[in-house]
Amino acid sequence: MTFSASARRDGEIRILHWNIHSWLDDSGQSNIDAVIKLIADADPDVVSLVEVDEAWGAPAQLYDVAARAGYVPIFIPTFEFGAEAPAGGFGNALLTRLPILAVQQWELVWPTPLYDGSEPSESRSVLLIKLDVGGNSLWVGSTHLPRSDDQARHVALQRVLTLVGKLDDPWLVCGDFNMAPPAWLANDQAVAVRPNPMQPTHPADEPVEPIDYCLAAFGIAANAEVLRRTGSDHLPVVVSARLPR
Repeated sequence: MTFSASARRDGEIRILHWNIHSWLDDSGQSNIDAVIKLIADADPDVVSLVEVDEAWGAPAQLYDVAARAGYVPIFIPTFEFGAEAPAGGFGNALLTRLPILAVQQWELVWPTPLYDGSEPSESRSVLLIKLDVGGNSLWVGSTHLPRSDDQARHVALQRVLTLVGKLDDPWLVCGDFNMAPPAWLANDQAVAVRPNPMQPTHPADEPVEPIDYCLAAFGIAANAEVLRRTGSDHLPVVVSARLPR
């Protein structure tokens, strides 16, 4: 699917989210060109990427994507890894072409585990940036939650809700939540989920799990759709939203 670029009105924003599978497609080859092509086609104001895997102190792949696509990158590794010395960092990234007003990141699994190379030992976080959207302030977040540890995932999900409840402006958080919304979000919570109805995103070749989506604060008018794209083990999601006056 290809989107035509169009000028957004004040208070409107488009966000692209994708689990990029450590910059690798299903055949183990680099998916950087596929990521850049999707960004160009979707024309988002903000890009949320999870499973960003970078060399320690030199996030060259992310910076390459941002420079070629025309965005400013924000990357704070959720955890770092290496043997005798740090070798790399892994986590969530946000790319934006809107003015940045603030940045924060918070741990979602506590105590922070010691990474031993396994998925259950991965720390988890939510990266948040506050943006100027046509004179309005909006927090946009990116997160990736535990896959195999159900208890840790539930705790992390509740911490996400606690954190957004403390924000001083409207918010949108995109992520790979590794759980469908009905399994953890109560109907009476003032949180919208997009796409609605949910659309499966994983595995990309024959998706059955609706685990990649966006949460939006009450009052934000938003819609979203899952895009059929190759380049990762997840399908991407594009969100269009309008902030409340």
